[in-house]
Amino acid sequence: MQDRINGVPTNGAVAYKENVVAGDCPFLEGSPEADAWYNEWDEAADQATSFGTKGPGSVVTNRYRANYSDQGHPTHCGDELAILLNNLCSNKAGTNIELFEAICVANGISLTRYNRTTKGWQGRLRMTGRNLLAKKVREQGGYLRMPDGDEYKLSQDWVIEAEQKFKPKTDQGL
Repeated sequence: MQDRINGVPTNGAVAYKENVVAGDCPFLEGSPEADAWYNEWDEAADQATSFGTKGPGSVVTNRYRANYSDQGHPTHCGDELAILLNNLCSNKAGTNIELFEAICVANGISLTRYNRTTKGWQGRLRMTGRNLLAKKVREQGGYLRMPDGDEYKLSQDWVIEAEQKFKPKTDQGL
């Protein structure tokens, strides 16, 4: 098996350690290889969280924290999709995880494989789900489907930016 596909490590634990988000899994969604990769990524994230190597209860690196803070959004990346999801799913208790998961399902994304027992699982679920949604929404021409059948259309600028972000990384070794 190759060490990398489109620049992404084929081992999920290695990918996690290189700050690759779970949504960048290089394998076909639902394949045995993807399942193994996600399990490796989750185990590495859980280990990092339990040993505190990424900060108190979080797998977000300091580099991303600083970027988010610089953009005025300390809990998310601040792009159009993140802001929309934050507006839709935030409540007084934090994030309405049930609604967030329902939005994911409405867009063909299942988050059932992800750990929900270790410290920080909600943040990892939101981060991974948001990244998977970004790919899907881009593939859907910028439309985010809602559980009730409604849709939100993200701007063409966001779609273009997402296309650049999720372009295969062919300049890195295969």
